[in-house]
Amino acid sequence: MKVLTAFEHGWLQIGNTGPLSLQDADALGQAESSLPAGCLEWGRNRVKFKQFCGVVQIKQQLQIEILPKVFPHQTPEQQRTTLIEMLDIAGDIEGLSLQQAGLATNSHRLLDVFIRHFLILLDAQMRQGLLRDYRDVEDTLDQVRGRIDLIRQQRENLFKPQRMACRFNELVVDIPVNRLLHTALNCMLDLTTSPALRQQVHSILMRFGHVGVIRKGEPVPRAEDLNRMQRRYAGVVELARLFINGQYLDTRAGQQPVYSLLFDMNRLFERFVAVKLRPQARKAGLTLMEQGPRRYLGEDSSGKGRLLMRPDISLLDEHKRPVAILDTKWKLLDAANPMASLSSADLYQLSTYASAYHCSQVMLLYPEQAGLQGEHRMTLNLERPVTLTVVAVPLGSHLSATLPIEAISA
Repeated sequence: MKVLTAFEHGWLQIGNTGPLSLQDADALGQAESSLPAGCLEWGRNRVKFKQFCGVVQIKQQLQIEILPKVFPHQTPEQQRTTLIEMLDIAGDIEGLSLQQAGLATNSHRLLDVFIRHFLILLDAQMRQGLLRDYRDVEDTLDQVRGRIDLIRQQRENLFKPQRMACRFNELVVDIPVNRLLHTALNCMLDLTTSPALRQQVHSILMRFGHVGVIRKGEPVPRAEDLNRMQRRYAGVVELARLFINGQYLDTRAGQQPVYSLLFDMNRLFERFVAVKLRPQARKAGLTLMEQGPRRYLGEDSSGKGRLLMRPDISLLDEHKRPVAILDTKWKLLDAANPMASLSSADLYQLSTYASAYHCSQVMLLYPEQAGLQGEHRMTLNLERPVTLTVVAVPLGSHLSATLPIEAISA
């Protein structure tokens, strides 16, 4: 299988001089309908992944790893580290870290890191025993077990009094949660490129010998479906669902044409910033709200609201009034003059927010990059002056750095 590394918004050339052959490009084109909408952009003899990072695998023919674009000077290993740390902090894959995953990013790709993380979480829970639950069983036995089903007894054993139609509860391991885990393990066995990981998956699969798999049309268990005794498996179940949901064209029925584990970097960066800001906002006496408060910019002649506004992040005072609106942008600015390369549309958007929400402070938050570090301020000349702060959010090894909200008063 061909394994490639690509970068978000970076072109992959197609043909004899590029990493993608014509057959690879055809396979990727056929798989496009199974990928998130707008994931790919095609050009003349080239293709690129837009704002998504992660892994795409097509059959056993091609695996493409897509890494973030933020630091062009970083090595692929450093890019993997940046993405993994962002996923860990944002909570998209809870508890994920390079130390816990036990894999160096210079020798293992993203998918193997995710699989290793799942195996560690699953192994830790299975040390306390495989989940079991009671199942209602109806059977005809030579001796009574549970209760006698009188209707079935008369219908089936009227002339066979030595046989008993019984109804009883049996403690079994073949339950929906275990079937989900079994299905996810089978999926990982086909996906991993590491012989050591494949051997580890095989060893865990041996404990699922009496457990079935998720079949076509069967509902996939969720963490909120677990009972009190099963709650400790919640993190493993959500990660298993992530792997299962990435498997397209009904692979659970035995096919495996396309697999994708992709993360929208715009949404990931927004969640990452919100997690970093929340404790600082609380310390400043403010409440952080994501994707709100929602408000219509205007209304039509019938009084119906039009142009719904939904800020990425808002900081609210004790009366739930917005005192600052924050907009996250997963973009690269011109390194020579970042402030001059700010998008007019982004500035218009923040100006509208400032007017509609009556805020005197707004922020644009970008990932820290070669030409943008620290913070920069400017004044928007609206009906009343509004302070715009452009902030470079540290990533990578500076994840613990604070963000400038101390100047915002509740």
